[in-house]
Amino acid sequence: MKPFYAILANGSTAALAGPTGAIDWLPIPRFDGETIFGRLLDWHTGGYLSLEPDQYDQVEQSYLSDGLCLETRFYTQDGIARVRSWMSVGRTAVWLACETPVPLRLTCRPAFGYGAVRPAYYPTSTGMRYQNPKGPEQAQLAIQGPFQTTHRIDQWTIGPGQATIVLRVTTEEPADVRWLTRPIPNDPERLWERTAGYWQAGRVAYEGPHAQLLTRSLDILRALTYRPTGAPIAAATTSLPEIPGEARQWDYRYVWVRDSAYAAEALLLAGDMVAARRIAEFLLNAVSPTERVFPAPFLRVDGTLPDGERDLLWLQGHDESRPARAGNGAISQLQLDLAGSVLWLVYHLWQTEHNDGWIRYYWWAIESLAEWARHTWTQEDASLWEYRTIRSQHTHSRLMNWVGLKAAAELAQEVLGAHESATRWARVAQRIQDTMERDAAKAGEFTPRPGSESADAALLTLPLYGFIDARHPWFERTLERIENTLVDQDLVYRYREDDLGTARYPFLLAGFWYARVLMRQGRREDADRVIARHAAQATPLGLYGEHVELDTGRVRGNFPQLFSHTGLITTLMERQRLEHGQPLLSWSTVSLF
Repeated sequence: MKPFYAILANGSTAALAGPTGAIDWLPIPRFDGETIFGRLLDWHTGGYLSLEPDQYDQVEQSYLSDGLCLETRFYTQDGIARVRSWMSVGRTAVWLACETPVPLRLTCRPAFGYGAVRPAYYPTSTGMRYQNPKGPEQAQLAIQGPFQTTHRIDQWTIGPGQATIVLRVTTEEPADVRWLTRPIPNDPERLWERTAGYWQAGRVAYEGPHAQLLTRSLDILRALTYRPTGAPIAAATTSLPEIPGEARQWDYRYVWVRDSAYAAEALLLAGDMVAARRIAEFLLNAVSPTERVFPAPFLRVDGTLPDGERDLLWLQGHDESRPARAGNGAISQLQLDLAGSVLWLVYHLWQTEHNDGWIRYYWWAIESLAEWARHTWTQEDASLWEYRTIRSQHTHSRLMNWVGLKAAAELAQEVLGAHESATRWARVAQRIQDTMERDAAKAGEFTPRPGSESADAALLTLPLYGFIDARHPWFERTLERIENTLVDQDLVYRYREDDLGTARYPFLLAGFWYARVLMRQGRREDADRVIARHAAQATPLGLYGEHVELDTGRVRGNFPQLFSHTGLITTLMERQRLEHGQPLLSWSTVSLF
């Protein structure tokens, strides 16, 4: 994927804008909905919205400093044409405000149902209304300012001068959509100021390197968060390939339990307690105390269970990578690290706030997670990497069960005085620790799973969760294997191969884990070099994908990626804490073992 896509968002869904500002991606009414613009996955039939001159010499883009408002500047022979685009918080609407010395061509070509359904067109005095003939979806395009119609039903000539264009989108029934036809406010500056306040609320204080990139990453976490529930999705897109032309393309527009817990930890470190607690409460409320604690590794943004995976065979796919997919087949997987990820988050929220009442309120969920970890830690699972066929007792999954049980035991003892529960969970955590240490002693290092001689970047998390000191000989040999096998030019592969073949590109989150380990070893210069290398992998607008091509720097995988941005935030905030002599997230001094 070209490294120049920008994200626009409104707390319900997100659009991607290309190098000229064209909206090539917009699901409605939510992140996980079907698209109205999907040219990202099919250049010919996917649909798009654009505003640009016919001829220009150069184009530049940047976000405004106060939020995700994209300014696209076209340098023409007659001057600079400026187009600003954003989404308003609330009802879904895409706004384009332009000031131009030359005429601009406005093209609005929606396609409903992932490009499968052509709309019905109804011309209006200010633009066009679009209706899905097979569903309730509709949109209203309205233009304020100088414009002319053309011989094409989907194009208009805008300017020269100032103009504002809004595309309002809804999936409501026609009787409930009078807001579609309301006049455009005559002051788009004021309208953006109100929207900018939403982005400013997610900013935090930070003093340190890569400050602009940290701010952008916080914006991306907010952009990927479903405002009504506070839950973040893993990425804004589906089916952007890890490896173009192959089969590694998945739908990431769901709330992964693990990814969300990582995001909340990053926000906690950054000082945004409200956002971190909202994520934690979404995850705790999703717990099922009488069944499998999480019915799936991921959920819809409203907390319900998604459908299975289906192929969108009519789409050519991004970079001709087929099939494009809606839904994710990992829904049925057993991933045993999830409970520990949530309990670690809950534990550190309590450490930060000491809100005993909050712990008591959610004790039913905390107890359920701990009991699930106690009973399942010996089972085989798909690991955090979501292997499609590999099932084993993965070391990282065992680590997270240890984390979860230790956290629950300390909360039981410190908050509730529930010594019996604390002892029960502490004993199983000790059994897990003994098992992992016995395996490590036998191999002389930690391995991805018993008997394996491969390298796995997930093992970098062992000292990050306080299981072992980063300078312990077992871990140092583990790190040496990772550095010799997975680290290339300071970027880190998560592994070299899996059940789908060779891993082609480094995995950005793993590189941030690596930098955090180096900081814990006291290798501060090495850590700063790795951080700088990863900062350089962001796109010109400060966005990360899941993977990056080692030689070209092109981002790969779904975009923008929650994992990668949380990795940057966590790493920079830990670095700042170490610079100021502040403690990192860790276990309390009270030990039950």
